[in-house]
Amino acid sequence: MGRFYDTNALLDLSYKLNKLDKFYVSSITLTELENIKTNRNKTEDIKYKARYISRILRDNPKIYECIIVQTKHYELLEELELDNSNDNLIMACAKLLNDDIVFITSDICCYNIGKKIFNLNVEILKDEFDEDYKGYIVKQFNDNELAEFYQYELNKNSYNLLLNQYLLIKDKENKYIDAYRWNGEKLIQINSKSMNSLTLGNVKPLDKFQMCVLDSFQNNQITMVKGKAGSGKSYLSMGFLFHQLEKNKIDKVIIFTNPIATKGAAKLGYYPGSKNEKLCDSNIGNFLASKLGDKGAIQIYLQSEKIILLPLSDIRGYDTSGMRAGIYITEAQNMNLELMKLALQRIGQDCICIIDGDYNTQVDDASYSGLNNGMRRLSEVFKGESLYGEVELSNIYRSEIAKIAQKM
Repeated sequence: MGRFYDTNALLDLSYKLNKLDKFYVSSITLTELENIKTNRNKTEDIKYKARYISRILRDNPKIYECIIVQTKHYELLEELELDNSNDNLIMACAKLLNDDIVFITSDICCYNIGKKIFNLNVEILKDEFDEDYKGYIVKQFNDNELAEFYQYELNKNSYNLLLNQYLLIKDKENKYIDAYRWNGEKLIQINSKSMNSLTLGNVKPLDKFQMCVLDSFQNNQITMVKGKAGSGKSYLSMGFLFHQLEKNKIDKVIIFTNPIATKGAAKLGYYPGSKNEKLCDSNIGNFLASKLGDKGAIQIYLQSEKIILLPLSDIRGYDTSGMRAGIYITEAQNMNLELMKLALQRIGQDCICIIDGDYNTQVDDASYSGLNNGMRRLSEVFKGESLYGEVELSNIYRSEIAKIAQKM
């Protein structure tokens, strides 16, 4: 069964276009892509996607077939009493191609018109990340099942775990009692203890999920920590990085940040001062002050270059090789595919990396959402790699107020 993509679906699939089976597009779509590339009203992200798709189609002419709009397509619209809009012409091309076609769109209006008026076999483009990878699976056992698990299951992968994925065990009373990590050969029991930091104090895991986070920090070069506000993402990340810094396991902490305004909040405009002064007056400065005590403490670390703040706008060409650094990409939900790719390509072999964020509820710019979110794509690409771990935190510990506010 052939697949026919409209323009918006093609834009949403831009990152994997050259991996699709052969597909169809309308000549209208090629024209729209050309117009998008130079349209001043389109975002840079959309314009980049249009340029990228055009290059892929140019370099891979065998992956698609273009259906040229002809008189018969206009006649079909006239017959259906529809106007000659681009969307309608694209659907007309799909309709007159053959009956063995699935029309793919990201637009709910095109979906409805295609299904009800054109009588097409239509699919709305599915968000392939709907079933989020959490970095673990949870299994509940009764007493007999638990005994069998400990006796027979520790040396085999009965639950199809990916490399470095965790298995969390619940007892018959629904309490979390154990945690394991699959290392490719067997299940390794997790028993991550607290870490003492001169700067941040005793960093103690409060549940099995947080134990898995600390275990991943200790065993993987790169870890992504997901979770809602107040779940402990930055508490654990900063605690581990400062513990490593104080133990001379790393020489500095480099924080990659994308200082955009919180969604729905007014922008304050120009901040005076140097790069560090401007960043300290933004969300990253508030974040560090909440962890280190005040902005005076931040300045001490900045002046000694034990902490380096690097906005993503300055990241191109940066290379952390030889720095023996802990790279911390915070609020990473505010990164698209290209920004995340660019950030990861800066990381040297002698560095570790922690990425945190919440792309489900805390994305502050629509251009970073959905299929274009860098965190989501990173999870899709890196999960199962030997150097990568990922954990989604489930519980909110900041305060009872923060826990209740999550319901808003």
